[in-house]
Amino acid sequence: MGQHRFLLYNPRFARARSPGLKHALTLAAACLACALAAAGPAMGSVEPKVVRMAFRTAEAGFDPQRIFDRYSVGVCENLFEPLLTYDYLARPVRLVPLTAEAVPQPEEGGTRYTFRIRPGILFADDPAFKGQKRELVAKDIEYSIKRFRDPRNASPYEWLFEHKVLGLDEFAAAAKKAGRPDYDAKVAGLEVRDRYTISIKLTEPDFNFLYVLAMPNVVPVAREVIEAYGEDTMAHPVGTGPFVLKEWVRRSKIVLERNPNHRGYELDPRWADPADEFDRAAVDALRGKRLPLVDRVEIYPIEEEQPRFLAFVNREHDLLDETPSDFIEQVLPNGRLAPSLARQGVAVFREEAPEITYDVFNVEDAVVGGYGPEKVALRRALVLAHDRGQEIFIVRKGQAMAAQSPLPPGIVGYDPAFRTTQQDHDPARAKALLDLYGYVDRNGDGWRDQPDGRPLAIEYKYNAGSQSNRQLAELWVKSAAAIGVRMEAAAVQFIDLLNDKRVGKFQMAGSAWTADYPDAQNFLQLLYGPNTGQSNEARFRLDAFDRLYRQSVAVPDGPARNALYHEMNRLILAYAPWRLGVHRVFNHLQYPWVKGYKKHPILYTNFKYLDVDVAARKAAAR
Repeated sequence: MGQHRFLLYNPRFARARSPGLKHALTLAAACLACALAAAGPAMGSVEPKVVRMAFRTAEAGFDPQRIFDRYSVGVCENLFEPLLTYDYLARPVRLVPLTAEAVPQPEEGGTRYTFRIRPGILFADDPAFKGQKRELVAKDIEYSIKRFRDPRNASPYEWLFEHKVLGLDEFAAAAKKAGRPDYDAKVAGLEVRDRYTISIKLTEPDFNFLYVLAMPNVVPVAREVIEAYGEDTMAHPVGTGPFVLKEWVRRSKIVLERNPNHRGYELDPRWADPADEFDRAAVDALRGKRLPLVDRVEIYPIEEEQPRFLAFVNREHDLLDETPSDFIEQVLPNGRLAPSLARQGVAVFREEAPEITYDVFNVEDAVVGGYGPEKVALRRALVLAHDRGQEIFIVRKGQAMAAQSPLPPGIVGYDPAFRTTQQDHDPARAKALLDLYGYVDRNGDGWRDQPDGRPLAIEYKYNAGSQSNRQLAELWVKSAAAIGVRMEAAAVQFIDLLNDKRVGKFQMAGSAWTADYPDAQNFLQLLYGPNTGQSNEARFRLDAFDRLYRQSVAVPDGPARNALYHEMNRLILAYAPWRLGVHRVFNHLQYPWVKGYKKHPILYTNFKYLDVDVAARKAAAR
């Protein structure tokens, strides 16, 4: 952005009585105005392009190796750049190079992947670089992968590289023993061949490994930046991405501005669908332009659904990500865009999201946990008691479909023909199961007790701030009461809830997972035993499941791997560490002055592909 220049008011001059001086000042001001007009945009006369929107909940911070929530990752997606990414318009999704020169082919039977980084890619300026421009190099990739295994970071995504890269487990073990890692130590599986080339050697074949290297938090960071900011790296993200963090008021406001060091992108229209209106509009708006086009992005975390919705309706925001279900009838009455919005040119993008909601049991909890028949029976009875039909049609206003397995549509490994009755709403079966295993009312107070006679009471934690989440929690309490089980709901702030689940400080809790990459492995790893304390919130540890999971990782996509997935799903249904929820349908709204918008199934925000018609926005305001 160009710098703005202003003629400043000086009270000393205002007191001058000389008409000649007054005339001279007037003439000078007029000349300056003409000069600015003639200079045009280079002098800063063009109004900056700003996108304003809300997040549904608050962020945690912006250290990519330490974050674990969707919204923090969504910001990092614009500040950092992985080796690979996804084409913006291609459906089904397609991997393309970003900081790498090409998408590599697997070598040595799927155990080696070699990348060459594009020369000349610069990090954003930061005091840690002591006034020098800092180029991205292969050692930054090596350093950043090691950070996932640094015990001090307790990375929630450590599982991506645990038991995966040759020698990296030993690096982590040595770091744990010493109390700090030796980042200069050689790791056999991270081979830096020259300034721009890194070759990664895996312990076993993994045909999904390229997806991992396209994740928005598997990105290079600069070692000197991390060391300079110590424990405050969440507030000092420095990457090679198209934007920089300009302002951060925690849980209140996030401001991004264009990175002046960024080399720029161009939209690749090769895989656009000419029959898709959003593809056509994006190509028309962006073809041949150097991206990003937006100067500034303002993000406001607003957990309450009504103020978030009203901020869009009142044109305070340009985009509404995931229209709250409580307002669906106002936005899409009878499935059609409301006339009041249509007259304003508002567009709606309907997305069957590659995600799943689920209610997770803490399998280590003394009441709802365990693998014995009576413990499994309690979880299965609660699953049968829960009225998912009410969830879909009353709470979610029909904007969801019941999950039959952990795998959502559009994900490799999803079986559209699979159906199960084990998660149906059936209170009679639930009561019979509890009776059979001794969960009966022993003291006549109307509530069932545990088989050993102790009271049976369960706490359900949920994300506070959302009316729909409160309704979902109330539905659980009501469903449990219908079979004689006492349950209480506890509202917890989103970030606190994530932390509670991560450390096992809960009995039951609501949860959701959106695809990091488009393969079943990304969802089934949520119940893989070694991922406990990271992504495995249920703390589920079943040898049979873990064995099948490890087998599936080494098998390429096809019938053999799908058979493994089917067996893993059977074990999930049998042991019930989750109550499978729904696959949600989201409706994203945008005003007509926002150009180039198309929601990507995997990537979150894609601000670099947006443009703003400032004149159209101002005309609408008038």
